[in-house]
This record gives sequence, structure tokens and C-alpha cells, in this order.
Amino acid sequence: TMKPISTSIPVAIGGRNRSGRRGVVLICTLVCLIVVSTLVMTSVASAGRAQRETVRRHQTMQTEWLLDAGINRAITRIAADDSYEGENWIPAFENSRYAKANVEISVAPAAGGDDASNLVSVDVIATLARSVDSAAMEIATRTQKSYTFQVSKSNPHSAATNDE
Repeated sequence: TMKPISTSIPVAIGGRNRSGRRGVVLICTLVCLIVVSTLVMTSVASAGRAQRETVRRHQTMQTEWLLDAGINRAITRIAADDSYEGENWIPAFENSRYAKANVEISVAPAAGGDDASNLVSVDVIATLARSVDSAAMEIATRTQKSYTFQVSKSNPHSAATNDE
């Protein structure tokens, strides 16, 4: 005897249909989690890049201010001492983040000037690096700015020519 087909087919289809729906829901949930995780990781990476760029800009501004201080120091020293030839100035920073600060000032007779000329060429190089454990990281965090100008020893507060 044959069994009726109508009783066995709906049970088989209904059973497969429920587990199929569960599989689709599981796949959709996993896809949504992957999309959300990707968005979160992208946002975190973007925030990290923005934070590093802000630190770099801040350090660049600090280096420019250090260079300005070095220029002012050179002009003041030239005005006070005719025999001033420059120095390697290491300023003290209250902020320990920038423990490696250095301003190199060199003063030499201006090119093309005679011995009686009071015109001198002044080179100022400001270097700033964050305090880190590794020498390689210190190089990676270093910023440097320089400025060269000519000034008269008799009147150092009025620069003759400026070159950057």
C-alpha cells in the first residue's frame, strides 16, 4: 500500500523552512555585526590620526616659538657683547613632554663684508623632540626650524636683511 503524499510533504517542508529562517537571521545578524565593527574600527582609527596630527601641529608651534626665543636671544646677546659668536642654548621646559629642546646660534661676519663692517650673519636652529625611551622614536618625534638673518652689531635691533 502506498502512503498519501500530502501528509509527509508539509512536515518536511515546514521543518526545513524553520531552520532555513533561523540560518538567514543568523547570517543577517553576522553581517550587521561585521558592518558595525568596521564602522567602529574606522572611527577609532580616524580619531587616532586626528589626535596625532594635533600633537604634530602643537609641536610645530612650540618649535616656532623656540626659534623666536632663539632669535631674540641672539639679538640681545649681540647688543650686549660685540665678541658674541653664538652658543648652544638648552632651555628648561616645564612641560616634560618636550625634554629635548635645543637652540643652536652661530654668529659670523657677513659674506662680502669687510673687516671694518659691523654686519654679521646669524643662523638660529631650533630643535624640539618629545621625551621618549627609544632613540629611533626621538628622531621620529623631532621637529626643527631654522632662520638666517644679517644684522649690524652697532644696531642689532634693526635687521639688515632676512632670509628664511
